[in-house]
Amino acid sequence: MISFVRRLGQRWSDWCGDREMETAIRRHLTITGYYGGTAKLRQVRLAAVKRPGWMQVFRFEVTARLAVAGDDSDDAQDNGAAASTDANVSEVPTYHELFGLVREDQRSGQVEIHVFRSGEQRRELFALWSDGLLQLRGGRSMTMT
Repeated sequence: MISFVRRLGQRWSDWCGDREMETAIRRHLTITGYYGGTAKLRQVRLAAVKRPGWMQVFRFEVTARLAVAGDDSDDAQDNGAAASTDANVSEVPTYHELFGLVREDQRSGQVEIHVFRSGEQRRELFALWSDGLLQLRGGRSMTMT
């Protein structure tokens, strides 16, 4: 019972709550060479906001699998048994722990997403983006070293 409550708490903590933003993050990951559809989003938090709330900066962490060139799941399913399985068996999937920021302007509907391999790069961009904005708990934790 306790493990169920812990799992439920973790799922609640990792829940994005904004389907459009989650879709935009996954699309960005796919464009930048990851499997965005299967990426595990974590700690999606509002980090900074500009009054009256139109401009918002979110932070997130994600575990994403690196897309392999020439690996199309639809093509592999179409070929069936004829596909070369030896090449796929020897390949070990590569996962990256990524740190990201989303800047969303709700007046114009613009969303800007950046993903980094290190938290330090994210902190630098956050310092630039959050200048003049109200930093919330999620943002203050990024500025501390």
